[in-house]
Amino acid sequence: MDQNNHFSPPMISVEITDVEHALILMMRSMSLDQIICVMMLNNFLPKELPNKFNHIVNIINLYFMKCYEIHTIKTLIEFISTHSVYSQLFQQHSLSDMMQKYKVNNIAESEGVNELYLKPYTTECIRCKKQLKATFSHRSKTIMSLARTYKALVSTCVCQDCNIRIFPNFYIDNNKKIFTVESIKNDQYVYLNGNQIFEQNLLIDFDHQLIQNTVSFEGYTNAYNAKIKMILERQNGQRSMTYLNEKNFQMTWLLVNIVKFSFMTTNDKSIAIPMSVRDVDECNDYFLMIKSDLYEKFVKFWTRHQRFTKTCDPATCSRVFIVDGHQKANRLICQHKDIFDNTIPELGPVQMGCLYSPLRKASNIDHRFCQHHQPSKVLSSAMCHMIHENRETDLDKLALAQFIDKDGRFNDELCNVFRSGINNKSKISSYGFLATFLNCSVIVGFTEQPCAEGMRRVLHHVLTIMRFGPLPAAMCYDCACTLKLFVDKHFGSDNLKSTNFTAFLPSLPMAIDRFHVKNHKRAMCKTIMRPDHECHKGVYNAINTQVAEQDLMKHCINQLFTPNEIIRGRHNEVNERTDKIKGKPFDYYQLRRDIQPISLVAIGAAYFNNDPHNIRGFWDSVGKITRGNQKRGRVFRRRTQTQAFVSARVNRNDDQTDEQSQEVDDDQSDEQTGSQLLL
Repeated sequence: MDQNNHFSPPMISVEITDVEHALILMMRSMSLDQIICVMMLNNFLPKELPNKFNHIVNIINLYFMKCYEIHTIKTLIEFISTHSVYSQLFQQHSLSDMMQKYKVNNIAESEGVNELYLKPYTTECIRCKKQLKATFSHRSKTIMSLARTYKALVSTCVCQDCNIRIFPNFYIDNNKKIFTVESIKNDQYVYLNGNQIFEQNLLIDFDHQLIQNTVSFEGYTNAYNAKIKMILERQNGQRSMTYLNEKNFQMTWLLVNIVKFSFMTTNDKSIAIPMSVRDVDECNDYFLMIKSDLYEKFVKFWTRHQRFTKTCDPATCSRVFIVDGHQKANRLICQHKDIFDNTIPELGPVQMGCLYSPLRKASNIDHRFCQHHQPSKVLSSAMCHMIHENRETDLDKLALAQFIDKDGRFNDELCNVFRSGINNKSKISSYGFLATFLNCSVIVGFTEQPCAEGMRRVLHHVLTIMRFGPLPAAMCYDCACTLKLFVDKHFGSDNLKSTNFTAFLPSLPMAIDRFHVKNHKRAMCKTIMRPDHECHKGVYNAINTQVAEQDLMKHCINQLFTPNEIIRGRHNEVNERTDKIKGKPFDYYQLRRDIQPISLVAIGAAYFNNDPHNIRGFWDSVGKITRGNQKRGRVFRRRTQTQAFVSARVNRNDDQTDEQSQEVDDDQSDEQTGSQLLL
């Protein structure tokens, strides 16, 4: 017997069907997985697509690195498609629908079957490096994605020797939840705890909704839940819905971004976060604990912007810093003002006020104050508060002593634009915030303002930034004239001590930004406080001093009035804000060039119902007040002028007086008509 035949397996005769024979022949020309992909592409691409078979051949050859001819692919597709027996073999089915049907009809047996299984970011113990086995939990979680919700199981690895549990995004060691540089990279799905897991695309979507549309967490979750509900209603077969939890989503988003920010700005390898995102007290204590550290990291990183930027012009990057206040972004705060900051020894205690929110829902409490400053807890602060309140006010007035008359009031020589530390007693919200920009539009520091924008608070804001990072050697501020007078008056006193840290202040070049300088009337504002004055030796040449005003939020909020403000007559007030909008034609067109590209769409949608005629009228109304209010503005000015004319001639000609009075009545009627149209 032949030796080769002795070791060969015995030949067995098997009967096969025609279907099986055809499959064998197809698999000799192409592997089964490639045949499946060919049929998937054929079912997906429409038959009307030009050169459909050429596209399929190119895709298969490129993906599998083959050299199939078009006739091979075409013959295969036509053969399978024309025979129902073979087309059924390659029919596609939805795994999601299959599992959903199984779970609906076999509730008890289907436990543990889900669309997604999340594994730990590592199976190696963090401490002892031992390989661990992953085990899945018995309770499923809900994945919150952009367009649907579905179920998943989370697995963990446990090291009994080190008492460490490893999850998909973090590990727990001695009751501390810790993120690492490796775990934060496993961010396709984010799970901290609770019953909901957030797809990364959902968090990214909220990022951009927050930046572009200033959407709130409540608004986003409401919109998301309404969207998912409508999607489910449109699908065949209504499914139970899990609503996006606002608090869970908010805490998860905040904590994940805090971790990313810390890794971006430091060399830390691990960061601890609260154990539970649902424990409000624990999270609040955590945020208060890390607040100062986060601000320090923020300032250190962005004040050194010049070191890593690739887009700024090296000749002008970080040459000037611009300080500006933004009062529209305010919120309700505790009315207790007897809170002082002593972090800048050169300034001494600076009255800052309480930043906590007042209690709004509890009963038997004073709703003006937070939980820490209820009148029952603060019994003797009124006199102390009055003393320090007067001190802040007196220091601001002392710097402007040359502009105060004997009766204690500011005289006409005082600049029409100035800041004071005086708090409005009836104001229950904050005074917005102070922000410092580099001239290349980078924010390097910010301070929320429970109290008014006084000069000591501005200096406190600037010096706090300089504790953590360097600022340029020149400054712009919309009230730089008052700040300079304050420094000249108080530098070297107990209220602004002279040390190595503050020695730069008297010689710091200060100028009013080009946007606001035209509103200032004091003599010094027309000379040395102008950024183009020769005393600055060209420091502000080719520098954009208006970056704070050109910020998107500033344009959309500050430069335009809301409908409610028009109804309340805020557009008729004489102040810096209305001057910005009503200004001279040149100033108006400069403002138009700045803000039209970013706000035209929003204005058209919000105020003119996308009517192109009204939108063009808004931008082309030189010197008018604002948007749909031009008619009312004209009526108001005509009425004022007419009433003055009537008063001057009332004793000279009664007939003329009657005629003018009739004109006034007609104008008032027009005004009422304009008001009705606006409402």
